[in-house]
Formats: sequence, structure tokens, C-alpha cells
Amino acid sequence: MEDFKALFEEIVKSNNPEEINDFLIKLSKYPNKLHLSFLQYFVNNLDDEILAKIKLNLINTLGEIGRLEQLDEVFLKFLSQAYYASDRWVRNEIIQAYRNISRKSKLPDKTIELIGYAVNDDYLPIKINALKFILDLENLPEFVLKNIFRLLNTKNTEVNELCERIFEKFTMGTNKLFLWLNQAENYQILKPHGIRSLLLIHFKSVINVEQFRKNILTSNWKDELKEIYLKEIDIYESILLKNV
Repeated sequence: MEDFKALFEEIVKSNNPEEINDFLIKLSKYPNKLHLSFLQYFVNNLDDEILAKIKLNLINTLGEIGRLEQLDEVFLKFLSQAYYASDRWVRNEIIQAYRNISRKSKLPDKTIELIGYAVNDDYLPIKINALKFILDLENLPEFVLKNIFRLLNTKNTEVNELCERIFEKFTMGTNKLFLWLNQAENYQILKPHGIRSLLLIHFKSVINVEQFRKNILTSNWKDELKEIYLKEIDIYESILLKNV
């Protein structure tokens, strides 16, 4: 194994971004808590121009070490600040790093909030990696739920599959689903495609769909939206009955 300390000392002298990137790539292949001191030096001492050129590999290396070791707050703060000041490729790397880091480190609520809103990102890899992170959570925050409902309206297969897995993990029974839709008027978010996706995820039998129908009929939802839901339920029930 290479002498990383000696390599680091040479790099500090040169301050060459290409050499730093090569060094970071090597570190990522041998993640070790002892290497965090090297990364902290880069975070604290490099000027913005050089830091921008090594940011992608620096974040990747942090994620690899964070998969195995608890990280100090200084690194979590760096990632958060970098997310809001970086391009989509770096943001995507940060989301992936967070997923690794969460295995050993408790992430602040603000970080969970950042990831919850990342599912709205226009860049598909960020959206998908944010959903994978959410799937690892033990509880689903309310503001994240609203964003997941929005995603049910999309027609991307991988996004839909991840949303399905999230709902299957966190939703228990028809009544809870209805409460979620009723909460903060989330039912207004879903378009016909989103309603169909929700029905496919939750209801495997006509009996369960009928309970959902009753909940909607007795709700205070807007009449025009009730009609849309009920129409989609009718179509879905007819499909279920054909497959009996």
C-alpha cells in the first residue's frame, strides 16, 4: 500500500489540482478514518478555484470513508454548503455520499430536508438517488410525502418504481393512505396518471378499493376532484374484476 502521508506532503507543496484528484481517487479505493485529516486540509485551506476542480473526487472520497466511519460536523457542513453552490453533477455526488454517510453518522434535519426537496430536481439521477435515500429512512417526513405524491404524476419507470417501494414501506392500510391524501389537501396534487399509480400500488382487491371509495364519497374534497378519483376507481375496479 502506498505511503499516503508522504504523497499528501508532496501534494501540499505542489497544490496541483490534477495531482490532488489522483490522490483523492487513490484514497477512495482505500477508505480509512486516518485519511480524514487529508480531506479536512483540502476543505479548510484550498482556495475556491482549486477546490472547485477537486470537489467531485473529494465528495466521493468522503462518501466512501463515511460508509465505514462516523464523520465530524465539519464535513457535513461542507457538503451542505457545496450542494447549494454546485452544478448538477456535484449535487448528485453529494446525494450519493449522504446515503453512504447516513450508515454511520446521524444526519441533521436540514440535510434530510435538502434530500427531500432534491426529489424535485430536474436532473433525473439526483431525483433517483434522493428517492433511494428516502427509502432508507425509518420515518417519512410530511414535506417529503407531498413531494412523493407529486412524483406519482410522472411517467418515468424507475421513478415510479421507487415511489411504489416508498409507499409500500411507509403506508399501512387504506385509512392511513386516505389520511395522507386528506392531510394538507395532498389529494389535489394527483392527476389521473398519479391516481392510477396510487391505485396500482395500494389495492390488490375490489374490497379494499371499495373502502377507499367510501372514504372519498364522505370526504370534504372538492366535488370535481372527487369525480376524477371515482372515475379512476371505476376503471381500476373493472380491470380487477376482469382478472378474477
